[in-house]
Amino acid sequence: MLKTASLRAAAFGLIAALAACAQGDPGPAGPDEGPGCLVASLVPGEDLMFEGSAAVDCIEIPAFESGDRYEIVVSSMARTLGFSPMDLRVTPAGAVAAADPGSDGPDNQAQPASLDAGLEAAWRTGQYSMDAHLRRLEGPLLPQIRSTASTVGAGLFAVPAVGDQVTYGFSCVSAQSFPNAPRVVKGIVRHVSDRAVIVEGLDTGAGFTTAEYEEIGAAFDNVIYDTDVSYFGEPGDIDQNGGRIVLLYTSGVNRMSDDYTESFISGFTCPLDLGGSGGNRAEMFYLMVPDPDGEFTDAEGDGITKRQVRRITDNTVAHEFQHLINAQSGNGGAQDVWLNEGLSHLAEEVAGHAVNGFEPGTSISSEQLLATQARIDVFNKYYLNNWYNLSQYLSAPGDTAALLNSADPLDYNTFRMRGAAWSFLRYLLDRYEDGSEGEAARVRALIRTSSSDSRDAITQVFGEPFERLATQWSTMLVSSDRSDVDPAEELQLSSYQVREVFGSKIGDAVNPPGGGYPLQPRRASLTFGEVIDAELFSATSKYVELLAPVAGAGTRIELVSPGTGARLDSSVEPRLQILRIR
Repeated sequence: MLKTASLRAAAFGLIAALAACAQGDPGPAGPDEGPGCLVASLVPGEDLMFEGSAAVDCIEIPAFESGDRYEIVVSSMARTLGFSPMDLRVTPAGAVAAADPGSDGPDNQAQPASLDAGLEAAWRTGQYSMDAHLRRLEGPLLPQIRSTASTVGAGLFAVPAVGDQVTYGFSCVSAQSFPNAPRVVKGIVRHVSDRAVIVEGLDTGAGFTTAEYEEIGAAFDNVIYDTDVSYFGEPGDIDQNGGRIVLLYTSGVNRMSDDYTESFISGFTCPLDLGGSGGNRAEMFYLMVPDPDGEFTDAEGDGITKRQVRRITDNTVAHEFQHLINAQSGNGGAQDVWLNEGLSHLAEEVAGHAVNGFEPGTSISSEQLLATQARIDVFNKYYLNNWYNLSQYLSAPGDTAALLNSADPLDYNTFRMRGAAWSFLRYLLDRYEDGSEGEAARVRALIRTSSSDSRDAITQVFGEPFERLATQWSTMLVSSDRSDVDPAEELQLSSYQVREVFGSKIGDAVNPPGGGYPLQPRRASLTFGEVIDAELFSATSKYVELLAPVAGAGTRIELVSPGTGARLDSSVEPRLQILRIR
């Protein structure tokens, strides 16, 4: 159930205006006494969303005083992936419609920054590329993966013992793409916990100690396994080892990379192992090993330490475990790339919550996230990726492949797609659920929904049209935690003090130079006419702040076709949300 059921008077005003239009009444006169417009009569903190034909009709902001201010969020929800050209035309009372300048010039919104050359960016670049490959491989195999997981009988458990010698194929890695990677990995069982079988490849070099493997097993059992299963469901047991997951530490993963400072892969789960030919018929992860001297890569220079491997591979297992569970038990739209990846980034976050003892929806601050060195380590392991990716999205939200129905077509923007998807899911769960137990049940329902389309799955599980939810999420990104206005609950994020977090050391670490959060909307005047380029990629938004330097009789805003200024074709599925700030 929606946590807030409040209806504001302004919403009734819009309903009345739409009803009048439907009955042939043109509605209140526009500011220049032209055709009738829908009137956005708001007090500070109130908002209105215009959808369908209302989004391409003219909208009147009535008489205003000096200092009045509005945030305008323009969104495109077209299901056909690509850019939707449109302009936002601002016409003050008594003015001739503003001319189309062809381009509105810089909009004060930060442009994408080049990624850092350090370990963190290098890891994500290689890992996300491998993830994309695995999702493409997984799609055609899903029917067989699910059939295999559901038909395995309850035979005798075959639980290996410490010291056993085992051999695994190095699945999902081709000799053409990764010529240095092995085809087969021989290993030895180093630890068996309640939920994990930890295998060390004979090719690992120094590796971890017995005590360190025991610590890894305990962290998997008590944090990653329990949390992922709670949120996403039970994995299968196709290797019949008592429901344990194999964690294979092998330098084969390290050898897939040329240089840890450029791009590297930390680990993965292979769909071939879950169903299809050529796999190991096991629930398992392939993970990199410590390589302090860089002996497993071609490049000379920096290696990777035990501490770094633990930090990166624990995160990777939490992330990849969602993909494994989803592949075996999911049933539809949650397999679409943007949503599948968003769920895996949610898995990273809720694992961090489990370690810290955080409940979602409790307005977490940077002080709580970074209170001790132990908390800083947890943040670096489970939270940093999501905040980094979100900052990349916020640096240029209008041209990002964000909430899509299939693959991300913009390649390098996979950081931004992932940041947007995690933020959208966190927003939905904050809005509709209280506490981890309720939101875990909602997530399991999303994975198992019968809808084959991700947007329809969101609509089915959360009970509101996807397009409306996505528009409100976009507006939340500019309205949450503001000190100058108190917007409606559905325009705020309750899990984090998001402005404070981005304004802290976390923001210093993750925001790209000159951009990120808070958003810097394109500024325009309520007093002077202007045409603003609002071209958008599917399911993204443009932010415009309208200011009143002096009082005025009113201003008309409308979405129009670029160049001609004609009424915009509603097939681009525009949405326009107005929030009054003061």
